Amino acid sequence: MMPLTINDVPILCINKAAVEYFVPAKIIISVLKIENGHIGTASHNKNGTVDLGPMQINSAWLPTLVHYGFTQEDVQYNPCKNVEIGAWILSTSIANEITVQKGIGDYNSHTTYYNLAYSGKVLSELSHIENIIGS
Repeated sequence: MMPLTINDVPILCINKAAVEYFVPAKIIISVLKIENGHIGTASHNKNGTVDLGPMQINSAWLPTLVHYGFTQEDVQYNPCKNVEIGAWILSTSIANEITVQKGIGDYNSHTTYYNLAYSGKVLSELSHIENIIGS
């Protein structure tokens, strides 16, 4: 039997990251759906950075991630490491903000307009997921 995946990420990896970084799996899944990346994805941004893998981790994180033993190849091609990093970024962002919504928005941008737009998309996706599977 094939394992259940979301945007190429096994659900077991999502659950492990959720537990390790105290971010509900439904929020991680919502970000995965909004980011819509996959294994190997490299989306180029106007500012010269690149968003990598299923959770579209911005290449600006690579200098920090190298200190924890992660490479660009890990971020771009290893779905479990990608979601682990994404959950860590989400967890840190949420912990550093006054509201969960602002922390979720920080995953994408610290600029108020983009932060609110992004968190709105993620929370809408979360609501959709909760309507399907329950809260």
